Amino acid sequence: MPAPVVRASLLALALAILLPGSAAAQTVPLPGPRDSATAPGRPLPGPAFESPGFTRAVERGTRTRAGTPGPRNWVQHARYTISASLDVATSRLTGQEHVTYINHSPDTLRQVAVYLRQNLFAPGSPRREPVPITGGVTLTRVTADGQALDTLARARRRGPGAGTPQAGFRVNGTVMQVRLPRPLLPGDSAQFEFAWSYVPAPSPSDGREGREDHLYFMGYWYPQIAVYDDVSGWVTDPYLNGAEFYMDPADYDVRVTVPRGWVVGGTGTLRNPAEVLSRRTLDRLAAAHRTRDVVHVIAADDRGNGGGFAPGGPVATWHYTATDVRDFAWGTSDRYAWDATSAFVRDSARGRTDTVAINSYYRLSDSAAAWAAGGARFTRDAIEQLSAYLWPYPWPAMSSMEGILLSGGMEYPMMTLMQPWADTLSLAGDLMHETGHMWFPMQVGSNETRHPWMDEGLTQFDVAQAMRVLYGEPRTGGRPNDSEQGQRGRYVRAAREGYDQSLMTWGDLFPLELYSMYYDKTSQALIALRAVMGPDVFHRTLREYGRRWTGRHPEPEDFFNTFNAAAGRDLGWFWETWFDHGWPLDQAIGSVREEGDSAAITVEDRGLAPMPVRLTITRAGGTVQKLELPVDVWLGGARQAVARVARAPAIERVEIDAEQAFPDVDRDNQVWSAQPR
Repeated sequence: MPAPVVRASLLALALAILLPGSAAAQTVPLPGPRDSATAPGRPLPGPAFESPGFTRAVERGTRTRAGTPGPRNWVQHARYTISASLDVATSRLTGQEHVTYINHSPDTLRQVAVYLRQNLFAPGSPRREPVPITGGVTLTRVTADGQALDTLARARRRGPGAGTPQAGFRVNGTVMQVRLPRPLLPGDSAQFEFAWSYVPAPSPSDGREGREDHLYFMGYWYPQIAVYDDVSGWVTDPYLNGAEFYMDPADYDVRVTVPRGWVVGGTGTLRNPAEVLSRRTLDRLAAAHRTRDVVHVIAADDRGNGGGFAPGGPVATWHYTATDVRDFAWGTSDRYAWDATSAFVRDSARGRTDTVAINSYYRLSDSAAAWAAGGARFTRDAIEQLSAYLWPYPWPAMSSMEGILLSGGMEYPMMTLMQPWADTLSLAGDLMHETGHMWFPMQVGSNETRHPWMDEGLTQFDVAQAMRVLYGEPRTGGRPNDSEQGQRGRYVRAAREGYDQSLMTWGDLFPLELYSMYYDKTSQALIALRAVMGPDVFHRTLREYGRRWTGRHPEPEDFFNTFNAAAGRDLGWFWETWFDHGWPLDQAIGSVREEGDSAAITVEDRGLAPMPVRLTITRAGGTVQKLELPVDVWLGGARQAVARVARAPAIERVEIDAEQAFPDVDRDNQVWSAQPR
């Protein structure tokens, strides 16, 4: 557990801030008047506590309080071999799957949890919002280690003389529990087979996958082993059409059969291009993967049964593989155009530049006009910029696909699914965000269901950094494109309206303003943390956090502890203020008074979030002086603090946080200007 914040007596606080041409300034916190409407007393942040599960993990050596994985840290792994066939006449997908599940944990497992997320669309399944009812998943075969399993209820009715009634499965909504015929020992593996079918829900489905005319996108489409981790054990939170997902890294070997003439884009690498694509298409694809130029691999005349595909029977099987990814998704249509290019990613640590194959699939329609203009290019730019800001993209391919969704986008390993944008800047921004998820959580595997800020908020922050590089220069007569400002505006509006919330609230329990909190408040908290730590230390620490936890499952405590260690001090006051509570920030200039040869600047803390106070003092003649009051002036409960500075040259203007590093809810009370003499 991090050490609790030490709160020094206010009478013992003293600042030594060097001023040009003067003695050191002194800051003395003053208690606010008890009857003041702006100073009714304040809540104080306490120490940052860790969950009982995290404490147990530290004791077992799987985690540390320095933000690093412990020497005994482990992550489960699975290998999936899947064959599936799509009947477009009935819209039914039929699949068979073999899974090898490897138990890297020190625990003996007697049951395994499996997600059937398409049961969200089954009658009677719990859900947060209405969805089309399609019947959910039909299971026709379940085996464990070669033994065919029945439901536990039927196995019990057969009695002890009918084999091993303790082995079987039970389906409860989107989660299936499989009781194993033999215990799965540490270091051993279990074999599972599933045969299933389902009908993808029509758009808008759950806003993440589904079908529409001549287009299917298959997300969460196969039985998937749930996460078993060192903090919570089996994590089986149901999929309720709200919060997103938590998954282990795995390897995939997938064959998908569709009508010939339908394009299939999927997670990973296409292993049989010569069996499904024409020679002309293969040549175009090879050319695209040697250049940053965008190549039309399948254009309007090549679609459907045109010249884009290899000849053959009525169906074609597309074979994809992917290694060390947490999921597999794919989409298909006979209306898709296909553009391709390459991203070149510099890997300085290995002294090489890697080539990432970029694919973009979209329909030729007015509503998707931006895709034809820039879908492949924006995907390429996102991979290159985010690799430069964070760390190199590790996989050989990245694809973006248009369709199904009515708004926004959805991320999958090596893939994004997006709405049919017509506006290019909106498409560029959304593709940057969804591509940003290739780092959080596709590599750094946090639990999105319980802690959405750990992927959405970090990605929102990363997007602002990458977008500034690409689009930050203003057009003629325009303003800089700064996503940080837009994110701040959304959070501040929500906070002003009383919707500020704790970021530690689990995703499915979050009541209001999910986007402005998990996304934008987190991003603003990171911007504030960058200011507190300094931009270079912050950036190095963010990268180090990612490096440590790539391929693993970080908890919030791991994130906090990583930054505590880098800062060289406990930042518990910051974590509790911005992550544990809905405490808005409101710092104000109370007054500026001349007192002898000094000037007394009174700062009032009218909000709930204690933060350092950054003052910019502009004097006659244009001299600018900057000083900072540390957060400690508020941690004892004070509502006012006074900074004493030299009176001359005359003070013309005082401003709090002129750089706008902190998300204050009222900028109007942060500026004082001298009256004309």
